[in-house]
Amino acid sequence: MAAEGSRPNLVDAEQSGEVVEWIGFLRNRLSPGWRPGEFDGETLTLIPDVSNPRTNVEKCARAACEVVIIKGSILCPTCRREWRTNYKSLSREHFVLIPRDVRAGGAQGCLVAECERSHKTQGLCNTHADAFSVARRTNRALRPDYSIETWLTEATVRPLSAAPKCPFPGCRSDVLSRFGLCAHHHVTYSKWSKTQPMNRDSEGAVDFWLTRWNEPLMDLEAGLTFASACATPFALLPEPLRWEFLYAVQTRDLIGRAHLRATDVRATYLSMRRAGATTLVGLATLGRAGNRNLVPMLGEWQRLIDDAHRDWSGVDDRDRKVLYFRDMELRPSVRTLGPTSGADLRGIEQDWIVDAVLSWVNATRRGRASVQEIARTWTLAAEVLRVRGTPPSLLGRADMNAVVSAVRKRWPLANTQRRAIHAVERILTYGRSESSLADPWASIPGAFSVDRSQDRPVDQPERPAPDVDEPFRFVPQPIIDWLMDHADLLERKTAFLTAEARAMIFVQERCGRRTTETTMLKDDCISYDSEGAPYLEWQRGKPPYTKGKRLPIHQETHDVIRQWQRIKRDNGIESEWLFPSSAFSSADKPRSASFLRDRIRDLIAVVLEEAPYESTVEGADGNLLYFDMTTIDAYSFRHAFAQRLADATDADGRPTTPPEVLQEYMGHDSFTTTMAYFEVTAKRRKKALEAIAPRRIDLHGRVVPVDRERDGFTRIAVTLGHCLEPQNVSAGGHSCMLDHACESCPFFLADPLEREGWVAKRQQLRIKLERARAILSPQHMLDHYAARVEDCTSVIDGIDRYINSLPDDERATITTALDKITEVRRRATAPRLIHLSELLGGRSDAA
Repeated sequence: MAAEGSRPNLVDAEQSGEVVEWIGFLRNRLSPGWRPGEFDGETLTLIPDVSNPRTNVEKCARAACEVVIIKGSILCPTCRREWRTNYKSLSREHFVLIPRDVRAGGAQGCLVAECERSHKTQGLCNTHADAFSVARRTNRALRPDYSIETWLTEATVRPLSAAPKCPFPGCRSDVLSRFGLCAHHHVTYSKWSKTQPMNRDSEGAVDFWLTRWNEPLMDLEAGLTFASACATPFALLPEPLRWEFLYAVQTRDLIGRAHLRATDVRATYLSMRRAGATTLVGLATLGRAGNRNLVPMLGEWQRLIDDAHRDWSGVDDRDRKVLYFRDMELRPSVRTLGPTSGADLRGIEQDWIVDAVLSWVNATRRGRASVQEIARTWTLAAEVLRVRGTPPSLLGRADMNAVVSAVRKRWPLANTQRRAIHAVERILTYGRSESSLADPWASIPGAFSVDRSQDRPVDQPERPAPDVDEPFRFVPQPIIDWLMDHADLLERKTAFLTAEARAMIFVQERCGRRTTETTMLKDDCISYDSEGAPYLEWQRGKPPYTKGKRLPIHQETHDVIRQWQRIKRDNGIESEWLFPSSAFSSADKPRSASFLRDRIRDLIAVVLEEAPYESTVEGADGNLLYFDMTTIDAYSFRHAFAQRLADATDADGRPTTPPEVLQEYMGHDSFTTTMAYFEVTAKRRKKALEAIAPRRIDLHGRVVPVDRERDGFTRIAVTLGHCLEPQNVSAGGHSCMLDHACESCPFFLADPLEREGWVAKRQQLRIKLERARAILSPQHMLDHYAARVEDCTSVIDGIDRYINSLPDDERATITTALDKITEVRRRATAPRLIHLSELLGGRSDAA
C-alpha cells in the first residue's frame, strides 16, 4: 500500500483528464443491479431495508418512532436520551410503549394559541417558556402543582410573530444564537469550531460548517432526513471520492465475506464529508481513526480501492518486501486465504537476500507455510549477518555457525530448528543455481553453506524404535461406543445447534474422515450405486486434496444426513456445505475444524459429569486398563473407525476388510500406517489366547493335547480351528478334500474360543438349507446341508461340555474371553441411528 505522502494528487490532475478516466474505470466496475430496493443508481443513495437480514438494521422499538438504527440497539439516540432524562423510573419495556411525541424534536409550534414560534421541550417557545418559569416561581409556595395548562388559562399571554428558523436542513427551531443557529446546533457548531484553525466568528465560518456538516433533506415534503433512515447519499461526496467509496462498499458486499452494516457505511461517509476529503487512494483505513473494531472493515475498503487504482494505473508502488498470498500462485490448500495474509521481508536489509527470496517465491508454485518459513528464517539470518558485518564475498563457515546458533536459540524445538536450517539451505542452493542472481551470488564462497553433519538440531531426544500403535493412538471401541450411546446428553443453546453438534459428531464417528474432511463435506455428499446403496462423497484434507474413494455407509448414516439436510431447509439455510458456518458473515463457508473439536470436548465433558465410564477396557496389547476419556479428540473417532474395519469378520470368522481396501477408505499415503490397525487386532487376540490354557477339541468334543513343538509340522490353522490332514497341511491349507466343510472332517480340531463363529456358521448352513428347500433341490443336497448342521451342533455341544467340565476359575476366564470376542465382532459392523428430528419438535430456531 502506498504511503500517505506518495498518493497521487487526483484533484490537481483534473485538467489532464486523469480524474475522468479514473472515475470511468470505477463506474465500469460497479454492478447496476446491486441491492435492488435498497440502492438507487440514479441518486446514488443507499437506503437500508429493515426487512433484509443482510443489512443489519432495524427500526427504533419505541412506538411511533420510525428512526432506523443498527440491529440490537433497540432505541434510537433521541429516544434513549429522553428515556434517561424524563422517564428514569420506567423500565425500557414500559418506556417503548409510550408513543414518541414529534413535538419533542421542535417540529411543532408553541402551545400558546396563534404563536408562530417553535417550542422547546415544554411545548413553549423560548420567550413564553421564560414567562411561565417566572409565574411558576411566584406561585410555587402556594400552588406547588402549578402547570402550563393553569398558566395558559389564568395569565394573559400574547402570541408572537414568527422568528427566523435555523438554517440547518430539517431543523425548524427558532434562531437563538448570534451565529444564526438554534440552541442545539449552536452547541454542535461551537464544538466543531474548536477543532478548526479558523475563528468561529470569522466571516463564512458558519457557511463552511453547514457545507461540511449538514445534509439536505431526503424528502422535502415529509421533512425526512437521511439520518432518520440511516441512508448514505454517495452523491453528496465530491468526485472521485464518491465513486471510490461506492466501489469499495459495493465490492466488499458482493464478495460476501461479511454483512453490510449500513450504520458503519453512513458513519464513514459522514466522517469523509466532514473532513473534506477528495480521494481515498493511498490513505490508511480511509483516513478514519478511532474505533478499532472498524479497522478490519476500513482496511478492506482501503485495499479494494488501492487494488483498483493499481489495475487502472498499472503502477504498483507497494513495498516489494511485503508479500501477499493473494498475488501469488500457491499450492492448493483447504485453509482459507485472507486478503492481507502473506510474508514480511522488511526485516531483511540486504538486497541480495531479498532478491533471492523473491525469485524463489516466484519461480514456481509454493506452499504458504514454506514461504512464511523462508521469510521468518532469513529475517533472522539477515539480522545475524548485519551485526557481523561480513561482506557477501567474504562469508564463510564462521558466519554460518552464527546463523545456525541464532536459529537454535530462537527456536528451541528440534523440529522447528530442522525446518529453519532447511530453509537456509533452500535459498542458498537456489541462489547459487539461478542465473539471474549471478551478481552477487556467484561471488559468495562455498564455505557459507549448510553442513548437514554439524548443522543439526540440538537437544533432540533419541527417537525410540518405531511402534505401530503410536501413529494412531489406539482408542478402545467400547469407549467410543459409550460416548455415542450417550450423545443425547449433549445440549447446546438451541435445538438447532444441538442437532447440528450431534449430527456432526455422528458423521465423524460413523465415517471416520479427518476433521477437516468432515467439516468440509458438501451438501450433496451422498451418492448411490446402481442398486440404490448409499455412499459418502468426500474430499481429501491432505495434499493433493483430490476426491477421496467414495465410502459405503450404513442406511442409518444416510438417514441421519438426510434428516440434518431437512432441518437446515426448514430453518431457511441454503448452503453448498453440509455443515455451514453461522458466523456473522454473508459468505457461504463451512464450519471450522476447531468447531468440531469443541463439540467433541463438550460431549466428553458432559459424559464424564453425568455418565462416566467406570469399567476397564482392553488396550492395544490386550491388557485391561482404565482409559482416560479426556485424551479423546476428533481424530480418535477416525482411528476407532479404522480399527473397527480391521477387526470386522464375516459369519465364518474371516476378516472382511483387506488392508489395501482399508488404505483406500482411510486415504493413507503409507501402507505401514494402515497395517498398524491389523497389528493391534493380532496383538489383542494373541493376548486373549495367552490367558487360557492351550486345548483343542476334536469332532466328537474330546480334548486333544497340544504339542507346541510339533504343531507347526503336523497341523495348520484354518477358519475356526486347526486341520491335521497330512496332505492339506503340506499344501498349506489349499488341498481340502471336503471343500472346507471342517465340521464334518475327522482331521479337524475346533478352537474353544471360536464358539461364536461356530454358532454363526450353523446359522448360515441353516439358511442355505432353507433356500435349497425353497428351490426344490434334490434330496441328497438337503441331506448334505442337514448333516452339516448336525455336525456344527455336535461341535458346539462338545465345546459347551468342555467348558462346563473346567474348574471354576478356568471356566470364568474362557467365558469372559468369549464374551469379549462376541462384543468386538458385534460392534465392528453394527450400524447406529440417532433421530435429529425429535430435537426440534416442530420448532425452527436456527442460530
